[in-house]
Amino acid sequence: MELPALALAFGVAWTPVAVPAPKAVPLGPVRFALSAPAVFDAAGAPRTWDEALADLATARVVAVGESHDDAAHHQIQAEVLAALAARAPRLAVAFEMVGCEDQGTLDAFMSGALPEADFAVWWKKNWGYDFALYKPIFDAAKAANIPAYGLNAPIALVRAVSKGGLSSLTPADRARLPVSIRESDDLRYRAYVNEAVSGHGPLTPDQLKNRLEAMAVWNETMGEKAALLAAGGRTVLVIAGEGHVLYKAGILESAARRGAGPVKSLLPWSAAPEAAELGLADWFRVAP
Repeated sequence: MELPALALAFGVAWTPVAVPAPKAVPLGPVRFALSAPAVFDAAGAPRTWDEALADLATARVVAVGESHDDAAHHQIQAEVLAALAARAPRLAVAFEMVGCEDQGTLDAFMSGALPEADFAVWWKKNWGYDFALYKPIFDAAKAANIPAYGLNAPIALVRAVSKGGLSSLTPADRARLPVSIRESDDLRYRAYVNEAVSGHGPLTPDQLKNRLEAMAVWNETMGEKAALLAAGGRTVLVIAGEGHVLYKAGILESAARRGAGPVKSLLPWSAAPEAAELGLADWFRVAP
């Protein structure tokens, strides 16, 4: 989930972040495919798409961020999936948009037991964005026979932590979350999250602490699940909002801390990255 959407989930308003934030180009109804997509590495140097894919294929966990409502971002995610499927013999795709406890619904759809129309209704109800935006990713996964997994924590638990902190959970609910839950070690990412969860008005120290814990619950649950999948010998492609993977923090940092390295990231971008934006990802792919 992007941080503005995260703030809404916490019931707070979102204000722009004081550190460089991802940019996306608004697209009209017609989208043009690039025969030679513009790609840049972490240093801002132009590279080829094949070079980017070859590098991403060396990772155990690969994250491709997104703006949730941008179809071009999802098309890039689908392209990465198809390309990695040819390079990684045991690829899995894992979604922020699906909770770990909803795996049965995802399995039913991937197997064909749940019709796409029914899954689309479930997706819209549970995620809030139209399934049509994400359909290219699922089509690519099914075409390559790639298994799909849910990553996210139960939203009710995230909201409960946002309201009362981890200590407010019952023992049974706390057991549904990772044993180790902590904030990012990356100060840039912490500043980004802090601003996003703070909203417009001042928070008490306890309110801020609880909201930061809730974001940590979100990232640590997804990171632990990605690490568990990778521990089984898979290469894991994470599909998540860019706010969960900036600076290779969030999900990737959590997965790496749990032994799932190396980790790499790609962000769809509006143009060649500027100097202040370098470090946000390993690779930037300009979205048409």
